Amino acid sequence: MKGIVATGLLVSAFAPLLALIAILKVPALGWVSWGILAGCLLSLVLLWLVLRALARVQSRAVESVRVRSADEKTLAFASSYIVPVVLALLGHNLAALVATIALVLLLVVIYVRGELYHLNPTLAVIGFRLYEVTAASGVVTMVLSRSRHLAQQGVVECRYLGDNVAIQLRGRP
Repeated sequence: MKGIVATGLLVSAFAPLLALIAILKVPALGWVSWGILAGCLLSLVLLWLVLRALARVQSRAVESVRVRSADEKTLAFASSYIVPVVLALLGHNLAALVATIALVLLLVVIYVRGELYHLNPTLAVIGFRLYEVTAASGVVTMVLSRSRHLAQQGVVECRYLGDNVAIQLRGRP
């Protein structure tokens, strides 16, 4: 299950970047751009399936003693998209294409190795906010939630995506 969730979050995290590059490069890539765009659409379907599957995972309670909004971390990650897009726009040769692919692959490796599932810009677009929740035990968990507010002290019911990353789902997403 963890692998499916990780895959769904990975492909949906990079779908906006790949879609933007595909749109910008339609004249150069032709039908390949349309294939990339179709793949991006499929990644959104996979994300929807992952969120539905997570609703069936056993939730765990986190007793919070401190909650802080961390949406700026998602924005910082999404702004790393700028360099590959600029390279795609400015470059009209093989070197620019290779550099763009290398940068996207570097971002993917960092995202996967760091288990940065909580920095998924697609989740932010569909209404999830990011919170840094410090538990009574002192453990800090990054929690994705559609709530505009999490109480500073209280219980947060969530499903874990990684060691220190969780998502709060209410009913069906």
